[in-house]
Amino acid sequence: MNNFKFFRLKYNIRLRKSILNKMLNTLSPNNKFVIIVSQNLDKHIVAYHKKMHAVYRSKLLKH
Repeated sequence: MNNFKFFRLKYNIRLRKSILNKMLNTLSPNNKFVIIVSQNLDKHIVAYHKKMHAVYRSKLLKH
């Protein structure tokens, strides 16, 4: 189950990153939709880092 969550978070990050890059090619960085996608990407990156940190801490505590 844990691997699936990592896969899903990585997929969401890659998807939103590509969408944001394509949007920035045509739209201004101050555009409302660009800001929303950027904030959503940040949310997924934070969740991914929290998950990675939790795994790291659990491995540290086992040793």
